[in-house]
Amino acid sequence: MSDLAQLVDLDAYLARRVTVHNAGGGRGYDAGVRAFDCPLCGDARGRGWLHVVGFAAGCWNAGCAAEPRLLGGAVEWVRRVEGLRSRGEAWALLHREYPRLVAAPRPPDRSAPTQDFCRLPDGLEAAWRTGGVLEREALAFMARQWGLGPEDAERWGLGRARAGRYAYRVVIPVVMGGRAVSFQARSFRGAEPKYLTARSAPLGDLPPECGRPASALLFNVDAVRPGADVVLVEGAGDVMGFARRARSRWVPVALLGQALTPQKLALLAALRPRAVAVALDAGEAEARRAQDHAADLSAWDVAPTVVMAQWRGAKDAGGGADLEVVGGVSFARVVRERVGG
Repeated sequence: MSDLAQLVDLDAYLARRVTVHNAGGGRGYDAGVRAFDCPLCGDARGRGWLHVVGFAAGCWNAGCAAEPRLLGGAVEWVRRVEGLRSRGEAWALLHREYPRLVAAPRPPDRSAPTQDFCRLPDGLEAAWRTGGVLEREALAFMARQWGLGPEDAERWGLGRARAGRYAYRVVIPVVMGGRAVSFQARSFRGAEPKYLTARSAPLGDLPPECGRPASALLFNVDAVRPGADVVLVEGAGDVMGFARRARSRWVPVALLGQALTPQKLALLAALRPRAVAVALDAGEAEARRAQDHAADLSAWDVAPTVVMAQWRGAKDAGGGADLEVVGGVSFARVVRERVGG
């Protein structure tokens, strides 16, 4: 059973919203699949489906917006059915009104004891004072991109790879709970994609490099203490660049991308920060996304205060921009009014 299914009873939600056609068994019911008429497209042949254990959802009706599998899964399905603004609001509704009061027993999971294993790339070079050609090239990139020097590379445990999948990339370990649980690798010779993330899978499923999926990763969370003020940024380079040059009350934490998943929201809530500022890269699309993230953070009650922030002087923290908080109003009341409660 997934971690999300441990917290929310989707069967209880579906009982209020739809009539499950395969409740008598068959067509995947015993495996967690519920089939019903899809409210998103008006299908009346039982082609809508939702997985109450794996939190996937979709519809087999041609032309449905959820065909055949909806990006964002069951939480996005609930958001659309309820007409909510964000997945965070949908999750807040489910968590508040349909909690799993008695935790379902967790089946034996052979990957559980090694969930946070991490295998750094073979041939990784982590010494930064040898004067080698590859080292100088990587350092020149880091200085230009993030304003980092050899001492910063050592502080963050950065490495560089000469061969293999991560050749000519700066390898950035993601440390959570005092140990590396994953890594990202940033190209410094212009290769695409710019970032590669460690392949995740349970130990024993080849070829895994870590056990924790990207949806459950945050960078620099170990620096956050209860009551701290956290600024959410996009990339690890933003964290490292901001931490190096800024003497600020804001502790930078990177989403390692632009997505704010339920797993990341839960991790942030567990840190018990005093305030969270959302400061994504500059741009219109990023500004809209930051507004959605602020609503999600408030819906989850991650912190008493959620504020918007922006970068001045460059497009992001890694590029040397200065942080400016532009909104000091908590979104919590607005979101609660919107979703009820």
